[in-house]
Amino acid sequence: MKGFILYPPQWIPFSPHLAGPAIQSILRNAGHDMQLQDLSIDFYNHILTTQFMHAAVKNGFADFQSNAGLVSLLCAQIATPLTNGTNPDQSPEVLQRRNLRYKAIFNMARESEKSSEAMDHNFVIANIESAAAVLRDKTHFYNPEKVQTAHAIIRKACAILSAVYHPSKVYFQNPQVQIYYTVDTLKSNCENKDGNIFYQFYEGIIPDLLKDNPEFIGISLGDYSQLLPGLTLTMLLKKAIRGSGKERRPHICIGGNLFGRYTDVLINNPEFFNIFTDTVILNEGEKPVLALMRHLEGKIGIEAVPNLIHVSDQNVVIMNPEETPLPVDTLGTPDFSNLVPRHYFLPEMIFNIQASRSCYWRKCSFCTHHHGSRYAIKPVGKTIEEIKELQQRHQAYYFHFIDEAISPVYLRTLSQRIIENGLKLNFYIYGRLEKGFDRELFRLAHQAGLRMVLWGFEAASERVYQLMNKGNLAHKTDRLGIMQNANAEGVWNFLFIMFGFPSETLAEAKETVDFLAENRNILSHGTGSTFMLVGDSPIMKDL
Repeated sequence: MKGFILYPPQWIPFSPHLAGPAIQSILRNAGHDMQLQDLSIDFYNHILTTQFMHAAVKNGFADFQSNAGLVSLLCAQIATPLTNGTNPDQSPEVLQRRNLRYKAIFNMARESEKSSEAMDHNFVIANIESAAAVLRDKTHFYNPEKVQTAHAIIRKACAILSAVYHPSKVYFQNPQVQIYYTVDTLKSNCENKDGNIFYQFYEGIIPDLLKDNPEFIGISLGDYSQLLPGLTLTMLLKKAIRGSGKERRPHICIGGNLFGRYTDVLINNPEFFNIFTDTVILNEGEKPVLALMRHLEGKIGIEAVPNLIHVSDQNVVIMNPEETPLPVDTLGTPDFSNLVPRHYFLPEMIFNIQASRSCYWRKCSFCTHHHGSRYAIKPVGKTIEEIKELQQRHQAYYFHFIDEAISPVYLRTLSQRIIENGLKLNFYIYGRLEKGFDRELFRLAHQAGLRMVLWGFEAASERVYQLMNKGNLAHKTDRLGIMQNANAEGVWNFLFIMFGFPSETLAEAKETVDFLAENRNILSHGTGSTFMLVGDSPIMKDL
């Protein structure tokens, strides 16, 4: 089989997500001719240019000046409609949507007028390419002032484009979640050409994707931020395929862990498959995608493909039985060969790698990251061989272990083996604040190349931390001791912070803020979020 593995926007544009290289490796090792395209990084390189931004803002302003007044008037008179309903462009829904977009454009223009010339929209448009270049330049990247200015310009550019293409949300670093409650709402937003920045982007690339008659197109959706852009892509692909008139049509399949959380929605909506995709693979995709290839080759029936959701000839959605995933030690080294390092917004490419699947704790009351997966640990020897292979293929020296958390025991053994093999690399990991992370371990790990640990600190309050079910080290001083040991051995501490957990008081939230301020000398980075109640989280199931 020949085809594509596509990773759609929006994902943080500093390094490629592991999903695409992992699936490409599986399929190529099985003899299939698959080409990986990171459409997320292509999207950022397309929009963060002077040419694109100038045209987008110019067209947005022209549309506003020509139509905003009339649309506002029609919206005000919706209670007594001015049309007989035969014009879909003047339906209440469309009018309200256009009116909100015009308000966003107006507010963006007014904010730009109030800002200094150093950051109005004309300045941002003129300097967007030089800002992007700073992040890719080895000399400028290590100048904090230059990088801070570059990030400010890019964030402002994303805000401008979010206004022009409202309600689309364009971000560069922090994913922004948009909620869609029905298939009809999703379809409406995907079809909203004026308010969907991804629509025109895809129109320019879909002909190239289909020109050589691919037999399979796999789309990986793993994050809420990919929902609108990912389904816009599959919707336009389906439309283009139907309009091609060709008998042999490529099979479109959506994978990734996003839809595994919403099987009840898919089961009750055969129309979803008519609009967006042919099939959906749930949870771990390596074994199902190999079986799907065999089905498409005519070797097995579709009912024999595990973890697959599809529609029968009677227009009934069918969910095939789930099977255990392939053992992690049988998976091949991720294949990054189709990706171009200089396209990413860092001077050096960071390679994502995985030493374990899912989470060994799996008890945090708010978390759904491990949904649909079983904890499995890769032998350290296998991880070492993957690092060696990636270094030989790509001169890879910077690694991001994307494991939900690496245990102290695994980190110790991994560090020892890296040193024994004489490997030269820098890497960072996610970790749980627990006993075992002592100063001696950080000293060893730093020698092996560990430079940062991203900790799920969440809250300083012992009461809130216990409600989150984060573990035994609930008292902030115990957790602080681990971070002090890391800092003492040259390992940076990155903290994930959460505010607004149910029942958290203002005093408890302030306790977290005070903790960060008091210990800022040992905390290198961090990010804050507000609690969001998500389906399939333990706290949701307890309601």
